[in-house]
This record gives sequence, structure tokens and C-alpha cells, in this order.
Amino acid sequence: MIDLAIVGLGRWGRVLVDSVQGQSERVRFTKAATRTPANAEGYAAAKGLALVQDLDALLADPTVDGIVLATPHSQHAAQVIQAAAAKKPVFCEKPFTLTRESAAAAVAAATEAGIVLAVGHNRRFLPAVQRMHALIAEGAIGKLLHVEGNMSGHVGQRYKAGMWRVDPSESP
Repeated sequence: MIDLAIVGLGRWGRVLVDSVQGQSERVRFTKAATRTPANAEGYAAAKGLALVQDLDALLADPTVDGIVLATPHSQHAAQVIQAAAAKKPVFCEKPFTLTRESAAAAVAAATEAGIVLAVGHNRRFLPAVQRMHALIAEGAIGKLLHVEGNMSGHVGQRYKAGMWRVDPSESP
């Protein structure tokens, strides 16, 4: 059994834990770190997760075989580099990083350390989507009057002022 630790027990971190815990014969989550431990204590106990102080504690733990990152996007590169230095494989939730340079640094650290680095999937940084965003921002296609999208849930209604998801510097 591969023993994983997750950093970030917000909504998506819990989705990731729930998708594995008690479902897989190969991997399980055993430990977690979150910036709001008081909000996660009940959930962690119900899932059999030991809460630790931070990523450093997880990386120093010899019983942790790999790290899953479900943290704000701006933290991903530094966290991957830390995990690589500790020789811990990483699954990083999307998007990988916010810049090409930080992505290159994280990939280089993982490659140099010889660890597996896996990244979740997201379309927001595809060239076509970036071009569309640029055209709208430049006003090249005129005034935007209507946008229609398809989402699998009412995610926008869950985000409140002050959450990192609504901060354009964290979630472009």
C-alpha cells in the first residue's frame, strides 16, 4: 500500500481524499496538513488522517510515500521544489504553476531529484484559451455582451469574497 499525505483539505482536497480513501487497494491517505486545521479536524478523524503542522512535517516523515498538493496555485512551484528536495513523489492539482518560469523550475527540481511529478488537468492555459482571453482584454473583438458556459455544478455560487479562488492573482 502506498501511503500518501495531502496538503490542503479544502473542498477539492476532500474530493481527492474521498476518491481514494476506502476505494483503492493500492493507495491511501494517512496524513494531511492544512492552513485551517480547526476546520478539518472532524473530517480528518473520519477519514483516518493524522493532521500535522505543515508540509515540512510531511516531508520529514519517513512513512509518507508521496505528496498530493491541493493548495492555492501560487504555492505549487515552491511546494513541488520542497518535495523534490525531500525525494517525495508529487501529484500537483491544476494548474501546475502560474508562470512558465516557475513550472520550469519545479520540473527541473523533480527531474534532478528523480521523483515522479504528476499534474492535474486544466484547460485555462491552453494557447487557444489564452488567446481568447487576450482578445477580450484588448477589446479586439468589441464589447463582450454575453458569455455562456457549461459547468458541472454551481461552483461560482460557492466562492465568497476573501477566498483565494476569487483572487485574480491566485486563480487567473
